[in-house]
Amino acid sequence: MKTRITLVVTTLVSFFAVITLRAQEDQINLIAFKYNGQTQTSDVIKWEANAPELYTSTPSDVTGILVGTSVFNASTGDYISRVTQNNGLSGIFKYNTNTQEINFNEAASYFNGSAECDMQTGLIYTYDGNDQNEVILNKYNPQSNQLAVIGTFNFLPNAAFFPDGSCFDSNLGIYYFVMQDSEGTKLVSVPVNAANFTYTETLLTGLPITGNIGLEYSNETNGIYCIYSSYNSQTQLNTFVVGNVDAATGAIAVLSTIDSIGGYQFYNRTFDQNTKKLLFIAYSFGFTEQRLYMYDIDTNTYETRLLPAELVVEIECNNFEYSERKYGQLSTPTFDANELVIWEDSTTKCILFSQNVAKSKFQITNMQGATVLAGEVNNSNTIDAATLQDGIYIVGVEINSKRVDKKLILK
Repeated sequence: MKTRITLVVTTLVSFFAVITLRAQEDQINLIAFKYNGQTQTSDVIKWEANAPELYTSTPSDVTGILVGTSVFNASTGDYISRVTQNNGLSGIFKYNTNTQEINFNEAASYFNGSAECDMQTGLIYTYDGNDQNEVILNKYNPQSNQLAVIGTFNFLPNAAFFPDGSCFDSNLGIYYFVMQDSEGTKLVSVPVNAANFTYTETLLTGLPITGNIGLEYSNETNGIYCIYSSYNSQTQLNTFVVGNVDAATGAIAVLSTIDSIGGYQFYNRTFDQNTKKLLFIAYSFGFTEQRLYMYDIDTNTYETRLLPAELVVEIECNNFEYSERKYGQLSTPTFDANELVIWEDSTTKCILFSQNVAKSKFQITNMQGATVLAGEVNNSNTIDAATLQDGIYIVGVEINSKRVDKKLILK
């Protein structure tokens, strides 16, 4: 009898554990900006898709957001976007979902509306234009705020692009985006880790694309999924297509057509890697309301949910736990001590660093070897030097268990 009872209890505990795990896996955690009419700024909000009324809000100084630039860095838990603040400064905004900390870099680093983040490295890739009217591929490190050009495309003249029409394969390190030229609409594939810059252009075929097309990538199915509008000349109506893109041939297989919506916001789209659901915000057929649509790529069905506010922009899924489980924790980025530059901002009386050393221990000594200041570099990647007199100092920073010393002249 005791043995039988023990088995039953064990089974119940195991069953309960399965239910708990499944409930956690089914949660879809979202993050976005919500416009605050009182301050004319945008708050950062977080919510679970099935409970939009329980959202949490963090105020920010953001007054403008460049559409399509938001990404979720699943390797660090950072929500990142190109913004303008209420002081008129433009740059890169970061909100960490684990610590609720906000950082802003008045960036010399810019990216356009097709940014994608690699879950394995935390690096952000985007195409953009340069001063020579060339289309280039950028690699941006949000940890160090460093931007690098890794290649130049040789597209046909008058090529056009689709805002936020991109996705990223974190398994193989491939950046995909859609462009259009005189030959048709194409999928561009770029293996970002290749020794030499290379890319392929593949014509997209299927139902005609008559509006913006948005891409999302599933790192579980290794598939590219898309949503776009296709005009039906017989009914004179737009059909909204959810499809699967064959990267090798460019063929778009229709998974479903959604006739019950009047339009969708191409920049309000994301993908939950756990549940394998494509999420987007769409208007009802009569444009009387907007809802969150959750399309299940396994079952080819969708559900809708209410939104936490009337104006929600740049939604992203919090895929942090998925990324940690699949790829492990992000290793500390390679730190090049030779490239570290330290300088003084005499206006703010701060010491600044060219690479991200926030939270690192520091020690400042004078030329007599006496320690005059010590502590941790703050989250703004600076040290308050207001108490230091003009002179020559040695600034030592502990990085990856190694100390880096640099000479600094304050004047």
